[in-house]
Amino acid sequence: MDKKVQSVKWLYLTAFLLPVLAMAQEKETNKDKETKIDEVVLVGYTKVSKKDVTNAVSSVKAEAIKDMPSTNAAEAIQGRLAGVQVSLSEGAPGADVDIVIRGGNSITGSNAPLYIVDGVQMDNALTILSPKEIESIEVLKDASSTSIYGARGANGVVLITTKGGRKRAKTSINYNGFLGVRKIQNTIDVLDPYQYVLYQYEIYNKGGVQTDIDAFNTRYGSFQDIGKNYGNIKKIDWQDEVFGREAFNFTHNVAVSGGSENSSFSLTLNNVQEDGIMIGSGFKRNMANFKYDYDLTKKLSMTLNARYSRQTIFGAGTSATGSQSTNRLRNAVRYQPFEGGPAENIDEFDPLFANETNLVNPIILADNEVKESGRNDLLLNGVIEYKINKDFTFRSVIGYVQRDESVNQFSGVVTSLARQNNDQPVVFLSKAQSRRITNTNTLNFRKTYGSHKVDFLLGQETVKTDAESLTMNIKWLPKSISPQEAFANIQSATPPSGLVQDNPRTEVLPDRIVSFFGRANYIFKNKYIVTASMRADGSSVFGPGNRWGYFPAASVAWKINEENFLKESNVVSELKLRAGYGLSGNNRIRAFLYDTFFTTSSDYGYAFGSNVTPGATTGNIMANKNVKWESATSKNAGLDFGLFKGRVYGSVDVYQTDTKDLLLLAKIPQTTGYEYQYQNSGSTSNKGIEVSVGSTIISNDNFTWKIDANISSNRNTIKSLGSSASASSNFYLFPSGWQNNLNDFLVQVGKPVGTYWGYVTAGRYEINDFDYNPTTQVYTLKAGIASSSAAANGAKPIQPGDLKLEDLNGDGVIDNNDMTDLGSAQPKFYGGFNQTFRYKNWDMSVMFNFSVGNKVYNANKIEYSTQYLYRDNNMLAEVADRFRWFDDNGVKVNDPTALAALNANTTMWTPPAGAYFLHSYAIEDGSFLRLNNLTIGYSLGKDFTKQLGLSNFRLYFTMNNVFTITGYSGYDPEANTRRNPLTPGVDYAAYPRSRFILSGVDITF
Repeated sequence: MDKKVQSVKWLYLTAFLLPVLAMAQEKETNKDKETKIDEVVLVGYTKVSKKDVTNAVSSVKAEAIKDMPSTNAAEAIQGRLAGVQVSLSEGAPGADVDIVIRGGNSITGSNAPLYIVDGVQMDNALTILSPKEIESIEVLKDASSTSIYGARGANGVVLITTKGGRKRAKTSINYNGFLGVRKIQNTIDVLDPYQYVLYQYEIYNKGGVQTDIDAFNTRYGSFQDIGKNYGNIKKIDWQDEVFGREAFNFTHNVAVSGGSENSSFSLTLNNVQEDGIMIGSGFKRNMANFKYDYDLTKKLSMTLNARYSRQTIFGAGTSATGSQSTNRLRNAVRYQPFEGGPAENIDEFDPLFANETNLVNPIILADNEVKESGRNDLLLNGVIEYKINKDFTFRSVIGYVQRDESVNQFSGVVTSLARQNNDQPVVFLSKAQSRRITNTNTLNFRKTYGSHKVDFLLGQETVKTDAESLTMNIKWLPKSISPQEAFANIQSATPPSGLVQDNPRTEVLPDRIVSFFGRANYIFKNKYIVTASMRADGSSVFGPGNRWGYFPAASVAWKINEENFLKESNVVSELKLRAGYGLSGNNRIRAFLYDTFFTTSSDYGYAFGSNVTPGATTGNIMANKNVKWESATSKNAGLDFGLFKGRVYGSVDVYQTDTKDLLLLAKIPQTTGYEYQYQNSGSTSNKGIEVSVGSTIISNDNFTWKIDANISSNRNTIKSLGSSASASSNFYLFPSGWQNNLNDFLVQVGKPVGTYWGYVTAGRYEINDFDYNPTTQVYTLKAGIASSSAAANGAKPIQPGDLKLEDLNGDGVIDNNDMTDLGSAQPKFYGGFNQTFRYKNWDMSVMFNFSVGNKVYNANKIEYSTQYLYRDNNMLAEVADRFRWFDDNGVKVNDPTALAALNANTTMWTPPAGAYFLHSYAIEDGSFLRLNNLTIGYSLGKDFTKQLGLSNFRLYFTMNNVFTITGYSGYDPEANTRRNPLTPGVDYAAYPRSRFILSGVDITF
């Protein structure tokens, strides 16, 4: 059955069944009452009652996300945790999810938190977990809680516990499956065919060069025919052609669990098949997880867990983190908005047209770029717990994590890469494997002496990681070869005479950490709590003498509600004051940076006879034997409260995190022969406040209404860049990388990370800014008016209508000295709120997230409004409102009065002819309010399900990314296509975000 037909039937069936089942069950009422238990959270290798927590911890339990269907666990927690920013980098299937806790501390290193799944360290763990199998997620945010995890804990720790079976429970089978469709939400407005050809007429004819005039007439026809040929021609919306398909998703989750008197088990299976909205793109994933608990004796128990995930991402996407040459989105936006033309047909690939325009028909290009990115993850872990006596417990966890990654990418003859290599296909192949063995041993002592309760933990941990990678770039394959043939027959590549293939590149990255830690917790009269911890980490990524780091922490709490003056209060049910201080560490740099290594490639080769001999280089990073641990000192004060017997609850935290000895990839004088060096240079500070609040507004037998909300504000500041970060230790400029040699970010003491650096847009030059010579018909800028020629117009003389920039220093020349701070990607505040409703057997959840005050660098806007080197490129729709030089008869107007009248109602400048550069026109307010998820469900009553032999039957309808309220003009205000902490908030060629509508069923047998 066709997928589309099958999905439509499913949607209609669900839509029909919901009201029918509602009427059938109208008189049934769910009499179940909530059973309140003492909620526990996982903190520092042990479980602690939430009432006794002294640290800054945010948590999400299975109950909160169980009814939210999603293929990505990170999406399920977006907007739910105070101080935790969860954002999708773009809308591609399997796209990276960025999680940043309290603003992030590093500058050039990763700001990703440390993930621990069932006691075992993993990278990007949420990408291989189904939301349905998560029991709880705890996020440790301050150093008083993260320091006990030492290495890599400086950016926060995410503790994930997966679901297991229950002892003495009968076997149950749960199926949760949904199917849905994705559709692009919005597109970038561009010129229509008539506007496009008028613009090309102006470009070709403005200079009065006869060969250009003739070229226009050959390609598009005469001016008199423009209206006839292009006024009513069918507009081809290439964005719709490339991204407009209905992308279907099929997701299946099966969970089997149960237990006997001494054991329990759970088996979870997950299958996802998802099309991308872009042709040729998609995502496929299969996961399996088996968990088994067994009590060997009354004192000895064990847990075994095996997890396997296999996923493949299809499609080359729209861009990469590289430069403009990797931009594939450009072809869908800038390609001529019609097929063929009256004089020349370029529906098929035309290499001359491609070279002249830097464009390829986006449909043809999509067929010529094939990419398959595969990833297999294996996690095996075992836990042995021995209760020595009623006070002492020994626990040992051993885990093995293996990740295998591969990329097969084919670039066919129409791609720019192939055209650079004798018009022959090119294949890129990479394989990488990482293996991590973790062993954690802890001894825990817990005892109560009257009013005194003590809890001591001693532990030792070793983490052994090995990784290898191999990359190959194979050029000069036969022109007729297919992608799959190319992947399997790279030996068929034949270099032209005198040339050789690049050597394969290999890399080996071992990493070893050995740790010792301890934690003490003391509670007096259930009112006063003191917690202290210490960890020592030794890491092999640092050189001899710098391998050990020491991370102490302490925190206190006062349960004010346990005091006599509040103990009998009918209003205050919980009131706890917390304070904490701690030091955590970061070692996220590559191995062996303290020594010099060489790499070989024909890129560094030299001619020997008629051949090229590959050469060797050390790269551009200089070794540093003195590099050591980065450390973050965190101070946190918080207040937890509960009112009216828990009907209203929440917390407030204020914090300051100071990071010093930054592992900074610092610029160094090039007289050293290198460009960068890792140094412990500089410091940053993050200060902020977090507020979360929730309430059960209504709760009775028929109706429940709950709301949870959080809001956070973080201020990031660079405190120091050290003494050798650049020629000036106060600042340096850094490139985002989308355009070569464009230093568009400022790294400066006193500024936040992610500060945009460019010119201030001042509109356009008007006619009264010029002196006009009627004899020569030349416009010359008046004295005292600064020229943007060098900065914006490729050193060509400024004319009326050209882009104007602010002369900030007033020296009469617009140059690099007029560049300034254009704002930051850091929001003023962000958060989310969600509401859940239950009426009889109906349920509904509504989930919002928001961000206010952050700026977005819309690099697309710069490229798509700049002419630069190429003609025959489409432009943003607002270019139709540009300064005009030709009247309605196609005659160039030079007279100032007539030219002013012609442009009386235009506001846009002439697209600049110079190279791309950043000015404030592209810096937009990225504030948004997004309805991220809307879910409506209906559950059959228990009497009815029993008749069907079921324990649960629920139908649901969900819409993700329902709407976004924003002033941002691009695809999505959350887009972030650069993977460097120094360059956040850059929207360049991001894969468009889509709306996802689905329906599904949740059945338990």
